[in-house]
Amino acid sequence: MDIGVPLRDLGVVDVGPLLKLVEGLSEADWTANTLRRDALAAGPHAVTDSILFKQEWHPSASSTGVQNFEDLVYSWATQNGLEPEKYLPIAREDTDVWPVFTMPDWTRYKDVLEPLAEQAIAPIAKPQGVITRLALVRLRAGGHIEPHIDGQAMAGKAHRVHVSLSSSPSVEYKIDGRKFVMELGHVYDFNNRVLHSVRNKGRRHRVNLFVDYYADPGPVVRSPLDMSGPVLAPAAPRIN
Repeated sequence: MDIGVPLRDLGVVDVGPLLKLVEGLSEADWTANTLRRDALAAGPHAVTDSILFKQEWHPSASSTGVQNFEDLVYSWATQNGLEPEKYLPIAREDTDVWPVFTMPDWTRYKDVLEPLAEQAIAPIAKPQGVITRLALVRLRAGGHIEPHIDGQAMAGKAHRVHVSLSSSPSVEYKIDGRKFVMELGHVYDFNNRVLHSVRNKGRRHRVNLFVDYYADPGPVVRSPLDMSGPVLAPAAPRIN
């Protein structure tokens, strides 16, 4: 979302419980599910590892021609020799832009993530607001996310919020031509509608919690004639 400035500090939150969780993650926890990197994120994000909890999606976000997110996940899993049932979304929340899907890892980490996400978005929260994307994202040591602008439809509507779980001058953010360093425990409203990049020049991985927040969704209008649904997998239950 274009917030009019490159970056805005929204304050400090208690990241202690999440830091403890992150420190206990194994390499397999980070690399077992590559759905975001393989099928959801744009090319510049190929140098990251993610644990995905919520994701907005629409057929226009994919060049595969797949019309349903459940079928996209099913196809990705089978192509990678994985059991699709372990990766299929467990819930769907519709918005006036794109639907938001809750992923299975949410149940594993919800007790830690939910209160922290609520703290993070508190300065911009509205009663009707929706978290449209939630993920732990690791930029590997030496990794470089090339300059890009997030162009998907929801990027123009939702705040991209970073909760910094590390603090190092070796991790340099460049946003609209200006350089920034994120401080541990701070929450940042990040302008992803201008040219931006990240370079991790250090020897340690950078980990952030991404919380995309759509504060002003419009009413959801469903056509009674729309009978479309996934073909390969069961539809995720709607929660609204």
